[in-house]
Amino acid sequence: MSQQNSESPDASAPAAPEEERKPTFGDVFGNREAAAFLAAFCLSSAGAMLNRVAVTFLVWSNTNSAALAAASFAISFAPYLGLAQLLGAIVDRYAYRSVMILCDLLRAALVALLLIPGMPVPVMMIVVFAIAAVQPAYSAARTATLAQVVTGEALPVAIALNLSASGVAQIIGYLSGGLLAAIDPYTALAINAAMFTLSALTVFLLVEHRPSANRHEERRHVLVETGAGLKMLRENRVLRTVSLSMWGLYALAAVPEGVAVLWAVHLGGGSVTQGAIMAVDAAAAIVGLLLFTRFVRPSLRDRLIRPLAFAAPLVLVTALLDPPLYGVVLIAIGIGLSTAIMAPLNGTLAQCIPDGWRGRIVSAVNGGLQLCQGAAIAAVGFVAELGVPVPYVVGVWGLLGLGIMALVTRNWPSAEEIRAAKAAAAPPRPDPVARDAAA
Repeated sequence: MSQQNSESPDASAPAAPEEERKPTFGDVFGNREAAAFLAAFCLSSAGAMLNRVAVTFLVWSNTNSAALAAASFAISFAPYLGLAQLLGAIVDRYAYRSVMILCDLLRAALVALLLIPGMPVPVMMIVVFAIAAVQPAYSAARTATLAQVVTGEALPVAIALNLSASGVAQIIGYLSGGLLAAIDPYTALAINAAMFTLSALTVFLLVEHRPSANRHEERRHVLVETGAGLKMLRENRVLRTVSLSMWGLYALAAVPEGVAVLWAVHLGGGSVTQGAIMAVDAAAAIVGLLLFTRFVRPSLRDRLIRPLAFAAPLVLVTALLDPPLYGVVLIAIGIGLSTAIMAPLNGTLAQCIPDGWRGRIVSAVNGGLQLCQGAAIAAVGFVAELGVPVPYVVGVWGLLGLGIMALVTRNWPSAEEIRAAKAAAAPPRPDPVARDAAA
């Protein structure tokens, strides 16, 4: 492993191992490609959230149907029920940067179709589904591109920045979407299309083109390649364990935000109480991600992942005390902070996937994340609907979560296994002797 130059004035002092050096935000922002990637991702994320709000409002204003309005929002998750995995295999066939650009341009064009006045609602729903169907391909290509742009221990820091910036962009997208949609939903959609276009332009101008690692003559049927990706995810112990940990964590962490409206009613509050629970959860997640990845050295960060996986269920268990509002806010903050391990988990996952396989693996993992979150929120909401007070439902879910995380992490791979998986997935380095001979 390469050595970093010592920052000490004594140049003869031994250099610190790379894994012990804490990468800084400057390591990411100082990389033109990484900074451009982050800017494009923020534009695309804000655009996706603005689109959800604007479309929901547009459907409501045209139909006065709460069911159709809710369906227009929920349909954005439908592609993760199988289509996402197929798209992941297709993404791996092409340059990831090109897929990102194409996805943004496709979404811009599809959003522009919604600007047609008087579009029938069934046609509008088809367009909305098409926009949503592009998202899994974009997400897979985005994760794969970031792993090419930023490598080594700087990758978890870059992921933390992207996740945090995405959270802020989503909040801005929701808020601006609500304000603009209330004024004129068509104006909101026009701005949305412009944001997708600007995101594509940023990637095109500032992110380097890297060809696909998959050669055309080696391609098989897309279903076969999809199955091969799912098989790798299932049989590779590092990939499987990390993915299951992420799914379990998100199934737990999504609950306070997902049942915030029910918890607010239980406390005798309204939309302000609901908003407070959701806002502090999101803000704490952003702070936790940035602090954990920036100020904890990589080797310690990796050792802390397994014990910190139990933080979320332990926080949820405290809901059994039926706390007042300030206690619920503290639970939301604790849950947000507990997701800080998502950046190193994502970094490990990205580094352990061979180039040319990231599209389908990431799509499968993202699909699992969406389904686990949705299933957890739906299950907790269903039990609460039966008359069980929300705090007890959440607390019991935390107790079950302790068992889930114990099962998921009981065979956690060793540091040597993770290093071996990263080394096996890394592209081969060029032979300096052969290169010199060619020169």
